[in-house]
Amino acid sequence: MKGLRIKSKARFFVSLFIFFCIFHTLINFVTVKVFSYQEPQYEDVIISKGDTLWSIAKRLDGNIQENIYQIQKINNLDNCSIYVGQTLKVPISS
Repeated sequence: MKGLRIKSKARFFVSLFIFFCIFHTLINFVTVKVFSYQEPQYEDVIISKGDTLWSIAKRLDGNIQENIYQIQKINNLDNCSIYVGQTLKVPISS
């Protein structure tokens, strides 16, 4: 097998520089995603007379139906039935 020869030093170093820039960008992207994760925060809401999942979800930012889904998922609710005195974890709007 023939030995590799660098025909143009300038071209080699420019290619090497571009490779390291791309590599550095990829590493930065991965580490920023990994280290910027924040654990979701919740507040406890005690259900009082007249409260519904709709009324609780309406107080939060964003889509009401998505908020209802999140509340059900967090609290392992099979349906929208809630009762007075029940404590639900609700995501804190930021």
